[in-house]
Amino acid sequence: MVLAGLVAASVGQEALWFIDQLNGGSPQYSMVFAFRFRGDLNVPALEWGLNQVIARHGVLRTTFVDVNGRPQQKISDELVVKLSPEVVQDGDEAVQRRLRQEGDRSFDLQAGPLFRAGLLRPADRDHVLVLTAHHVIFDGHSLDLLMDELREFYTAAVDGGTAAVEPTVGQYADFAAAEREWLNSAECKAQLNFWRRTLDGVKPLELPTARQRSEASAVAGGTIMFKVPGEDVSDLGGLLKAMRVTPFMFMLAVYHVTLARMSGQRDIVVGSPMANRNELALLRSIGYFVNTVALRIDSADDRTFRDVLNRVRGVSLDAYENKDYPFAQLAAQLGPRRSGKQSSLFEVVFSFETVAMDTDTWPGLEVEPIDTDEGTSKFDMIFSILSVGGCFEGSIVFSTALFDQRAMESLAADFVTTLRQVVKNPDTELSELLSTTPTPSDQRLLTRDRTAPPA
Repeated sequence: MVLAGLVAASVGQEALWFIDQLNGGSPQYSMVFAFRFRGDLNVPALEWGLNQVIARHGVLRTTFVDVNGRPQQKISDELVVKLSPEVVQDGDEAVQRRLRQEGDRSFDLQAGPLFRAGLLRPADRDHVLVLTAHHVIFDGHSLDLLMDELREFYTAAVDGGTAAVEPTVGQYADFAAAEREWLNSAECKAQLNFWRRTLDGVKPLELPTARQRSEASAVAGGTIMFKVPGEDVSDLGGLLKAMRVTPFMFMLAVYHVTLARMSGQRDIVVGSPMANRNELALLRSIGYFVNTVALRIDSADDRTFRDVLNRVRGVSLDAYENKDYPFAQLAAQLGPRRSGKQSSLFEVVFSFETVAMDTDTWPGLEVEPIDTDEGTSKFDMIFSILSVGGCFEGSIVFSTALFDQRAMESLAADFVTTLRQVVKNPDTELSELLSTTPTPSDQRLLTRDRTAPPA
């Protein structure tokens, strides 16, 4: 197990390091998370708990060193954060302003630290914990793990007990070393060949935009959020079982139809993130594990939505079998399709996450996540669906250099309309779905609430 010294960066880390070198420390890959604590917060206990988590996970203490033009991870023996409550006026407006300011702060990958924490106090018995990490050391699932451990350490400090955490945890540096070895394996070569065959001849997705695409890679982004009315999906559970598909597959098929209607194209590649924690020892590890796969869905020969759904099922299962090949390396292997793009394989991303209802409590506190808009978009569009207790919520993060908010609101309404139609009748003719007039934005679907932070 590697815990200190210089170790090789993972393929994903190396790609983000090169992007950071090119963009001069852009905040594009800063991840900002915020949690509201209502009640009598024990600040020293929270600070102690957070430092215990940092001590357990070496990746949170990691910076990067340039060795002959390539990054190496440098894992420090110690990183200590201090939580000094900052009083903010004007309530939630001031909190959101501070979160935007935090999102605008860049990281120095060499000097570090790449993980920051702060505490705001908008009112008495009301605190907001702000956590910021560079994506090079963190992903969405890492946040869940961090908050789980933080709750256990906080509870132990307040109650005088022992934290209910695993005594040891796998380290990200071990994953990076194992990944480098895997790149020389026969399985790696087979997966690369699969993706080469699958993505041969793909063309860029051409969505109608409000402005022409620039040669430069713009990162400014906006976010809208929407909800799927419960009555629209009340029959979805039985339908999924009968058709032997997952909610991810069903929602992706609806998204494909929405994009096909919007673009006039039927052969579309959509990126989709996968957790990539394959080893049991890494299930509780923090780090940049997530890998993105390119899902190519060509519905040109499909007659009904059921046909599209069956195609999406096959594409998804094939992708699951070949999900280990690093996206950054695949993009480099296949080369750019469009100048000025950091991602050469797709322009849009689809994400689906199921969030369990959190029954674990913090002693004497009510804790809830706060929506954060980082003001950036890594792709033209990131379309996310969140399943919470059988209900569905969505968000669209979009490039403001290309799209206006009204167009994204209309797309969200269009998605919900299509979803409603195919849940009622999965054998709806695809020609009917594609010829439907785009749905005007429906303000009843839009929401500013967010049940959980993004993946």
